[in-house]
Amino acid sequence: MAFDYFANPPPGLDLNESRTASNNAIGVVLFVLSLVFVGLRLYTRLHVKREPLGLDDYLMFLGLALNAGNLACCIAGGFYGLGKHIWSLGPYEMRQITIITFAYVFIYAWSVCIIKFSILALYRRIFGLSYFGYFCIALTTGYLITNHIVLPLYTRPLHYYWNQWYGDKGVVQVDEAKFYLGVGIINLFGDVCILTIPIASVLKLHMGRTQKVAVCLTFLLGSFVCFASLYRIITITHLVQSKDISWAKSDVFIWSSVEPSIGIISGCLPTLRPLMMKVINALSTRLPSSFKSSQHSESSGPSLNPLETISKKRTRKINLKDTLGDTINNDTRSQWGKSRLDEDEMCLTTTTVHGECPGTALCKEGSVTTSELSQSMRRERGITMTKEFAWDEGTHDQSPDNKV
Repeated sequence: MAFDYFANPPPGLDLNESRTASNNAIGVVLFVLSLVFVGLRLYTRLHVKREPLGLDDYLMFLGLALNAGNLACCIAGGFYGLGKHIWSLGPYEMRQITIITFAYVFIYAWSVCIIKFSILALYRRIFGLSYFGYFCIALTTGYLITNHIVLPLYTRPLHYYWNQWYGDKGVVQVDEAKFYLGVGIINLFGDVCILTIPIASVLKLHMGRTQKVAVCLTFLLGSFVCFASLYRIITITHLVQSKDISWAKSDVFIWSSVEPSIGIISGCLPTLRPLMMKVINALSTRLPSSFKSSQHSESSGPSLNPLETISKKRTRKINLKDTLGDTINNDTRSQWGKSRLDEDEMCLTTTTVHGECPGTALCKEGSVTTSELSQSMRRERGITMTKEFAWDEGTHDQSPDNKV
């Protein structure tokens, strides 16, 4: 009988022991951090990039709201004795904890799935999704559906699930702890699959090895979610083997809140690159002029860093205005205006040209042909861009025939 749990505590056990406060503190700190990162993401999108929010942003906001529900369940469970030994509690406290558990599983499932959908939407916006990406969507959706099918089948009748602590009659149809373990493993497998999606796309980029490693490491920061999922599985295995349910389940509760918080932080990190670059540029302006001069003298030639677009859906034509500004005059013939396409946060689908024009000498001669400009640009830093225009010193007319 369920009420036998409250009898015969192990000898020497401190029934006043509790880890409710420490678990709640961990959950609150990580939730606040996830809230900060979502706020930085919102600031970056609206104020730094000045772009409308996308599907991935809205899904992350929803994931944050659901994660607040996770934290609320942790705190509510602790209020009724979650984190204390079961022998110090009574049927009423365990009934309330069990009701909260039933609601918590639904909220947790929705939160982790929405966060994963947000990350997949971000990948789709940057790279486009392959068949493997759509497999991850199907796997995540299947995980969510499985929870909604199995949870109402825990016991027959359903209310026996929480009234069993009063000795009510009913049938247990699903081993709760083992079900948590099974879906936890599926969840971890989905995390690993999603983590590998951007790596193959980044390796195809025409960029230096150091840049590839840096971009890959940024995406691999999401591996912290995998570690959180793995540790949550470990806590579930302890729950399977323990009779001290209220004590062992407290770890499952808190790690079911920690995992989505880390997922939110990891999902926001790739979107914060423009903000990071803005901060770095602001700090560089405050460096001593002597340091700037030494840094400038060490750099040879203009800083050009072209990155290819991976997804065909993000390829578009560039006209002459996009690259050289509104007009070409005597002040701008020897200087390229900074060209900036619709870029993603990681700058993986942009072509950016800045600094001194590689074809400066050609421009000063009064005429630039397609082959000359293209060859000059390739000699400098390998810009794969073709521009055709004619420069007339007398009229400053342009005859663009622009292709990319």
